[in-house]
Amino acid sequence: MNIKRAFFAAAALLMVPGFALAQTTITFDTQLHFNPTGPYTQTVMATLTCNTGNPLQQSFEIGPTPADKVVFVVDNFDLQTFIDCEITANSLTGFDVLSVLANSDDTGSTCLYEADVVDGTALIEGLNTCVFEMTPSEFSFEIEKVWEFNSEDVDISDFASISWNCNNVVEVGLNNTVTTISGGFGISGNGTWTIVGQPNPWAGTLGGDTTCWATESAFDSAVESDQGCSGGTTFSPSDLVGGCTITNSVFFEGIPTLSQYGLAVMALLMLGVGFIGFRRFV
Repeated sequence: MNIKRAFFAAAALLMVPGFALAQTTITFDTQLHFNPTGPYTQTVMATLTCNTGNPLQQSFEIGPTPADKVVFVVDNFDLQTFIDCEITANSLTGFDVLSVLANSDDTGSTCLYEADVVDGTALIEGLNTCVFEMTPSEFSFEIEKVWEFNSEDVDISDFASISWNCNNVVEVGLNNTVTTISGGFGISGNGTWTIVGQPNPWAGTLGGDTTCWATESAFDSAVESDQGCSGGTTFSPSDLVGGCTITNSVFFEGIPTLSQYGLAVMALLMLGVGFIGFRRFV
């Protein structure tokens, strides 16, 4: 009996190193970066899923500062049965994904680590990295032009020039910078023109809301404009589409005429002048 127990104990001791070699601890340093950099407060929920280890799935919220990162830890990781691990992040309203880097390799929309690398990157037996890089989505300022007459029916030019400007717009490539962009264009007839840019995601902390205006100058003096875009349209990462309408009408300056009362007075005056003239010269 003692011999059997000694045999099983010896076998167990021989098997332990094998288990120790097959199972290890893998970590994933997961961060959220924004471009351009700035005082962001947005966060996303990141989820790690592996086909081996403990736990198989775990989720944590990550934010824009180094202190807000998450290091996922997977214990009892079996490298012999490992197929893949994937880290996903939920979408963020008003932001686009620039890149997703797993161990510095761009692996598409998620951080993907594979045993047989096809679409992802190779797993490191230790500390792996995952970086989600995002940027504010572009806003669209739509200027609609409407003419309330048909230029083919009247001898009026439907040409006009539009001047526009947008303040507190993120200048791509410069950190912590909001600026004013402006421009102009000539238009003829009805149509819609769109101005795009990145809205200020730091409103209240750095600068204010992104606001766009447009004013019109008509070529023909008979054209009147309601300047419907001069009131300003505001944009934010959660409200990226807006616009306004400029409406033109034509002012026809008629020939002055007399009312019926005026015509009666004019007739009496003419009769009176004629009567006096007739008496003087006849």
